[in-house]
Amino acid sequence: MSDRLSTEDLKVKLKELNKKLEDAVKFPQSNPHYVIQISSKGKLLFANKASENSIFSRLDRLRDREKIIDFLKTMKAALEGDGSPISKTLIFEGCIYNTTFIPFKEEDYVIIYGVDITESQKEIENLARFPEENPHSVIRVDKSGKVIFANAPAKKQILLELDSDIGRIVPDVLQRTINECLKNNTYIDVNHTLGERVYACTFVPIKAHSYVNIYGVDITEKINAQNEAEQTNQELIQAEKMASLGVVISGIAHEIRNPLQVIMALSESIVDDDDLPRIQGDAHEIVEASKRISEIVNDLSIHARDARTTGNSTINLNDIADKSMEISKHTRNLNSIEIVKQYSAEAVVIGSSSELTQVITNFVNNAVDAMNDKGKLWLITKGSKNMCSISVKDNGSGMDEATQKKIFDPFFTTKEPGKGTGLGLHVVRKIIEKHDAKIELESKLGKGTTFTIIFPSMKNK
Repeated sequence: MSDRLSTEDLKVKLKELNKKLEDAVKFPQSNPHYVIQISSKGKLLFANKASENSIFSRLDRLRDREKIIDFLKTMKAALEGDGSPISKTLIFEGCIYNTTFIPFKEEDYVIIYGVDITESQKEIENLARFPEENPHSVIRVDKSGKVIFANAPAKKQILLELDSDIGRIVPDVLQRTINECLKNNTYIDVNHTLGERVYACTFVPIKAHSYVNIYGVDITEKINAQNEAEQTNQELIQAEKMASLGVVISGIAHEIRNPLQVIMALSESIVDDDDLPRIQGDAHEIVEASKRISEIVNDLSIHARDARTTGNSTINLNDIADKSMEISKHTRNLNSIEIVKQYSAEAVVIGSSSELTQVITNFVNNAVDAMNDKGKLWLITKGSKNMCSISVKDNGSGMDEATQKKIFDPFFTTKEPGKGTGLGLHVVRKIIEKHDAKIELESKLGKGTTFTIIFPSMKNK
């Protein structure tokens, strides 16, 4: 059913309205405002006491003929319209009136109600002077986006940045906020970057008059100071990370130096030693020291190795997922984690079992940390002729877009200081690249995160 009234319904309602207005006119003398009755030809038929000495009772004596003509045109428009009243603000000889023209088409006359708002308008104008004394920008914009007022700071700041002025339409960057402000009839606080300056703007709707007051404070210097402080803080953090890396490297050098010194000393002694049993013993020590260095190098090689994986084998991704869960149990509390396994029998790839296990273990550990040891964890494998994949999904805290862009950068971590090196996911990406695979990340703040590794077809290997 349509909400619109039919023509007949409108006629009935208009008739009822006219009857009410006619009844009201019977008692005009008690009305403190101006009430006059004028025929369609402009003849004054009636004027109450309030209007006897007002401008409304002597329209024919007005000096401004254009305003008389405009007055009569409004009357004609009311009589020729659909019967609805027409409201208009009129200014006669320095006085301001809120005026309503109510047509009585059948009787061929118009009832006019006028309210003198001159003094109220003066009060408004006096209040309007206060923005001029404001050291910050004050702008008034109507619903169409036209600037109808701006104080001196606004002209020198915001309007200058917008290449705008009083009487011109503001750019879309402000118009969208103005529309929202008027639509919802609510204050809106937002920072706007205009040119090279940043303004903290408060949009205040004046819905009754269909305009918005915009109060803007230049916060460019504040923002610059905050950015500089943030940059300095990031530099300090990076310096701390590099210092920590220096400690790690120093420890590694120490670990390598000891067996190297053993090798060098024993090697020198062998050169001039004729005692075969002793040489054999020294050689054994050299072998053991060499093995120790090899172990250290192997532990570090994954961080720096760029060569393609060699010695790969056929791997079932389901086994990788299960093995990773077993490893995580030793370092994470999984008692309150609901584990959901969705495995495919076709999830078979060629690669390094140890390295892929390290990757999935890293994903699982991060997922558990993001859920604060309580939540739901999915392990999902898929397989087909064209591709295979393995996913680790959680319903934890998730990540914002800014974090997602940096998550694979070396030394970037969202964990508390001392709880992460920022190398884990960087290493993960390098391993995945070595397997000619790609990684996909889906995350939503407060909803969770999914890491997916997609492997190419075994036929392409």
